[in-house]
Amino acid sequence: MVAACSFRLLSCRVGKILSHRFNILLFDGFSNHCLANMVEPLRAANTLSRQSLYEWRFCSVDGEAVHSSSGLAVTPDAALTDQRGDVLVVMPSYGFLQLGTPPTLRALLAAAKRHAQVAGLDTGSWLMAQAGLLDGHRATIHWDELSRFEEGFPAVDVVQERYVVDGARLTCSGAMAAFDLALALIRKDHGPL
Repeated sequence: MVAACSFRLLSCRVGKILSHRFNILLFDGFSNHCLANMVEPLRAANTLSRQSLYEWRFCSVDGEAVHSSSGLAVTPDAALTDQRGDVLVVMPSYGFLQLGTPPTLRALLAAAKRHAQVAGLDTGSWLMAQAGLLDGHRATIHWDELSRFEEGFPAVDVVQERYVVDGARLTCSGAMAAFDLALALIRKDHGPL
């Protein structure tokens, strides 16, 4: 209810602006909950402002369909190599330890150069760290992986927070924190709600 009231203010104050483009990189085993908690606040901002403040596309590394942890099939809009935008959202969730292959990490590094910001949701921070994208940055990860993350990536300033925004690097600690991060991004883009 608080978010809906806040968005009413947003709809009154926002003039014609350019959309922020989110490219959401999904892997087999992604969390439906995490995905919804990132996308639904963006959709709500569009609906309540009566403008396309945000647009999003789903992608996979190779453009092939992926399945969530509960079996939901998602056919991506495109392969990661075709994407550029404002925010690249990395969302592996379950099975992330097997995903950090050299081709995936190369694709992630190349895509990071085509986006203003890179966000690791849930365990996405792990892949970002493997690619070197979090070196010298503050970051968090799902609480269940925090200790192993800190031990495995000494160049990352690991903190136990719901979400962390450190310049062009965004990380969050799980599905519920993805909602908080999405609201923080909307607030940053459009001022206090």
